[in-house]
Amino acid sequence: MTETMTILASLAPVFLVMALGYAAGRTKAFDNHNIGSLNALVMEFALPAALFTAMAQASRQAMMAQVQLALVLLGAMLAAYSVTYFVERAWFGSDRRESALVALTASGPNVGSAGLPIVAVLFSKSAAISVAVAVAVAAIVVTPLSLLLLESAEGKGANVLTVLKKALLQPIVIAPALGLLSSLAGFTPPPLIESTLTLVGQGASGTALFLTGLVLSAQPLKLSINVGWTVAMKNVLQPVLAALLALSLLNGTEARVAVMLTAVPSGAFGVLFAIRYGVASAQIGTMLIASTLLSTVTLTVAILLSSGWSWA
Repeated sequence: MTETMTILASLAPVFLVMALGYAAGRTKAFDNHNIGSLNALVMEFALPAALFTAMAQASRQAMMAQVQLALVLLGAMLAAYSVTYFVERAWFGSDRRESALVALTASGPNVGSAGLPIVAVLFSKSAAISVAVAVAVAAIVVTPLSLLLLESAEGKGANVLTVLKKALLQPIVIAPALGLLSSLAGFTPPPLIESTLTLVGQGASGTALFLTGLVLSAQPLKLSINVGWTVAMKNVLQPVLAALLALSLLNGTEARVAVMLTAVPSGAFGVLFAIRYGVASAQIGTMLIASTLLSTVTLTVAILLSSGWSWA
């Protein structure tokens, strides 16, 4: 019970920072309709710097030991993304851009802000590598897939290679990829560069959460069957899928790490990209709020059900 209460307490800062952003928007302390500059700070500078340093600081041996975990996370994220995207398109009639962002929200866990403290509390070993791997999988695979769909929908008749190039050359994609390559090559960035990027990225999670709350303050809540099923996909079905994949690839402790990293609530990238591409969708914001609130229950259940996992 103490462990569960500690985990729930670790979610409190996530709620509070989002609530501060929401309150700032509702009280007009910030203009919640003109936040392009703040969004650019997060998406083009702070988050890329944080992702690069998280990957580059990991040793090659530590990174190679995470290959099977990466495969489990990749399978769980891509499955959730694909199913959500096609259901949005076929059953709910959403356009390509909104479907891509809904799928991103339903498949991308908030590992940077919520995953790290939760895994750190649950496991005595360092959680940074596992969290960095989860961030890399999302940033190098799922995020470019979403950007590709967004760019292709915007670029009416644009060449496929042009769209692909534009999607892959985003700072949020390049930074973790370069960090991964640095780690695998055994290259350590010069201390001056590393300390500079660390300083730039220090406020990434907090700023992203504040910005998310600010964005949500300008959007109406819109509960619907569509929101309900996508939140169920993120908070329930994705961790179950991760557990099934982990059964044959990971030991008990590693499998529990995979489940915890997929059981955390949705990340804010769907909302942030919605701002960037001008996609007005109350559903995405409602999903983010509902997923975060429901995670207090689903995370507790995941913790209790997986507590006895100990196979070799």
